[in-house]
Amino acid sequence: MKLERLRTISGKIKLVTGLHIGASNETIEIGGLDQPVIKHPMKPNEPYIPGSSIKGKLRSLIEISEGRLGKNNKGGPCDCGRRDCPVCPVFGTSAANRPEDLGPTRIVVRDAMLTEEWSRKFRQGNLPMEIKYENTINRITGTAEHPRPLERVPAGVEFDFNVTFKVFQGDGEDYFRTVLKAMKMLEKDALGGSGSRGSGQVEFVDLTVDGEKILLDSVPV
Repeated sequence: MKLERLRTISGKIKLVTGLHIGASNETIEIGGLDQPVIKHPMKPNEPYIPGSSIKGKLRSLIEISEGRLGKNNKGGPCDCGRRDCPVCPVFGTSAANRPEDLGPTRIVVRDAMLTEEWSRKFRQGNLPMEIKYENTINRITGTAEHPRPLERVPAGVEFDFNVTFKVFQGDGEDYFRTVLKAMKMLEKDALGGSGSRGSGQVEFVDLTVDGEKILLDSVPV
């Protein structure tokens, strides 16, 4: 397949509510967090958003909206490998189920790092992580039980967002519009954990496509 062009989507992810994308914690000290957020190992433990988390959420929203929840509707990712699928050509499929005419995965989603402004605030100690306590309510007594501390990146923080999109010979515009549609749906859903309990509401700001400003409100869903 011939690569015709590379398209780029750039901008920022702004947190409307606190964001929790979990990291493993093999040892928990007394009074420590059992649900910390993921942090960059090479940038003095700054929080960041893995590209895999963003891509996975975008993909799942398109799969749900298009009724493609995987084989036998068991909730797994779509793996049909068909060129007319709105999911597989854009987000990829297994190598064992990739016909020659499908080509490589179109989308590349970079890790979203703190913007320069917010990274500076973090280094200066002006960006503390938020600790949110979640618990279970006893339906009989109405009392809270088993509180668990959940670490979140606080609302208002911004991350740099960057996507590269490959356009191959014979591709239509539908593949690229799928990505914009998924982004608009994400603003109405949630990123990361505890979305149904208020975490992870985000918005895309200062978006450009190939250097030109774009508003997601103009994208049909």
